[in-house]
Amino acid sequence: MRALRTRFPEAKIDFLVATEFAEAAQLLPGIDSIITLNKNEGWRGLLRLRRLLSRKYELIVDLQNSIRSSFLRMMCFPLMWAKASRYRFRRWILIRFKKNLYGKTKPVPLRYIEAMEAIGVVDDGLGLQLNVATGNVRLDQSPKRVVLCPGAKHNTKRWPIENWEMLGRDLRQKGFEVTVCGSKFEEEDCQRVGGNQSEVLIDLPLHELGQRMVQADVVVCHDSGLMHLASGVDAPLVAIFGPTVEQFGFFPFRANSIVLQQDLNCRPCTAFGGAKCPLGHHDCMKKTTPQQIVQSIESLIESRGERG
Repeated sequence: MRALRTRFPEAKIDFLVATEFAEAAQLLPGIDSIITLNKNEGWRGLLRLRRLLSRKYELIVDLQNSIRSSFLRMMCFPLMWAKASRYRFRRWILIRFKKNLYGKTKPVPLRYIEAMEAIGVVDDGLGLQLNVATGNVRLDQSPKRVVLCPGAKHNTKRWPIENWEMLGRDLRQKGFEVTVCGSKFEEEDCQRVGGNQSEVLIDLPLHELGQRMVQADVVVCHDSGLMHLASGVDAPLVAIFGPTVEQFGFFPFRANSIVLQQDLNCRPCTAFGGAKCPLGHHDCMKKTTPQQIVQSIESLIESRGERG
């Protein structure tokens, strides 16, 4: 969005997103208005949206490249359209046969920009940048603050909750101030991780959660939306990856981050995560230890101090 706005500073840019992601879209820079699609309405909602958007735009950029978005891209009759590549065949080959046809890994934000190169949109070399008010800058650096995000949409992307509990205890024993964040569906796990000694925040609005991350010394999370939120507010980040891999394009983008993952022959086993490990052992997550995460946290804090 930032690159598109730079290319067309005077344009009116609308952003179409599924209703459940509207809150996240509000954090993106360069948008004039947000249009939502309720996917539960099926084709009726899609046709209504098509009537609303038809012949209204000179350019439609299709970042999703799904059946729904392709329909709107073509049937709203813009003067021009562009679409991002999903690399579905390469992804399937990597998952099914563990053969990497990707070549050089290209993060998803760069795939989006690549889709718009023909109209002069270029990469500015910066990372993600979300509109989150930072409030007062924290001057004191003691105690160190860590935000833990133990949730994820899919079970196979979740580090064992027992490990999260151990991590929380280890950090508190080392004098860290710990905040645990999650959704209402993750409240029980968050309470287990926080115990009676940590702040537990449930269903915090994204802009407020982003502010908490800005104030933290390090954020720890899975391969999840909150990982990208942390990247977007420039928070130092430890990300735990399991069934998914860097080739899919979703590693923290140009962030001050450490990714912990296991070199296993069974990875990747899925594109987005699943209900259970296909082999039953879930080693891709279980073999990452709390001690490794504590070391990564301390490494990020130390490197941040060296940079001043």
